[in-house]
Amino acid sequence: MTQPTKFKFTDRRIKVLLPESKTRTYSDLSLVNLKLTLTPSGTKTFYVRFKVSAQDINHKLGNAEKITVDDAKSRAISFMNLKSAQKLEHNSGLIINDIFKIYKENELSARKTLAGRTHALEVSYRTHLKPKIGKTPIEEITRKEARNLFCEMEKLGYSVHNRCLTSIKSAFTYVIDFEDDLNIGLNPFIGIKKMREVQRNRYLTEDEAKRLLKSLDHESNQDMADIYRVALFTGARLSNVKMMKWHEIDFSSCQWLIPATNTKTSKVYQIPLHSFVINLLKQRREQASDSPFVFASERSKYGYITGGDKVWKSAIKRAGLYHENPNIRPRPHDLRRTFATWQIQSGADISVVSKALCHTSLKHTMIYAHTNVEQVRNSIEEAFRMFK
Repeated sequence: MTQPTKFKFTDRRIKVLLPESKTRTYSDLSLVNLKLTLTPSGTKTFYVRFKVSAQDINHKLGNAEKITVDDAKSRAISFMNLKSAQKLEHNSGLIINDIFKIYKENELSARKTLAGRTHALEVSYRTHLKPKIGKTPIEEITRKEARNLFCEMEKLGYSVHNRCLTSIKSAFTYVIDFEDDLNIGLNPFIGIKKMREVQRNRYLTEDEAKRLLKSLDHESNQDMADIYRVALFTGARLSNVKMMKWHEIDFSSCQWLIPATNTKTSKVYQIPLHSFVINLLKQRREQASDSPFVFASERSKYGYITGGDKVWKSAIKRAGLYHENPNIRPRPHDLRRTFATWQIQSGADISVVSKALCHTSLKHTMIYAHTNVEQVRNSIEEAFRMFK
């Protein structure tokens, strides 16, 4: 008959335990933290198992043939008391929010952001991590719990997952390296790997672009709709379009000069404007307020319109472009990819497209150099024309 895994340990009962085909673990009913493992070879070993600050402790006490049950109990209690005392001694009193706040004030705040915006790492922490672990004492975050947290975050996609991981891992690394007085030596997020990024090549076909523009006409928020329209016809980054100012527009030469303070490369961008954009801007100027921004907003602390995700989702749904798979449905940045891809497919030189995108290197432009399906189809038809 199989021995129950829980019983009151005595020297006699331990001695008569017989090995089985697999290693078995038994628990003492009088001291539940005291365990005994019995291997198929017959080796019997006492262990003590418990938790300290949510961290699992599994400590070997000795061979059951060399120490008695009373000795094992005594060693178990002494070891648990020692670890509990160490916990009280080394408890920093800090929570995860404290760690990130220190990192933000002493490191992140010194990093340059576009137009003084909140750093993306802070936004990621505040949006996704703070509600989950912000108030958790740092001693209670084990490596296993950290890993489980980011396994759960994988469903949010590689972009959110990886940025959140960078934010919290960097915060702990900074505090460990530079805040010696805090005496923090463990970064529980070390070893967690980033998700593999999916190389995206989505752009709009001519038909899709027409459907999108038609759909934008029906949006109640025409200010945001205009931002997407300008993004498509200029290939500019959405952030640059939102920050566009009237004095940057030269209507006589049909150009837009983006100042260096608003660009990723800290260089002035010179963008020729399509007649569609010129006409759109002239109409907006007739109704403009005293704000220097083309897309002004009194509710925004920046003075210009921010956000717009709801308008985009509504527009692509109406246009029949929405898809549950995020790699299939178009995103706002795909307007920039569309702008570049159409030019390349029309025969434009890659260096010309690079200038239009305000790239500093051709290798950055090559990312947008996609061949459409019809070009591939025509190539195949031409290669096998003898079989027609």
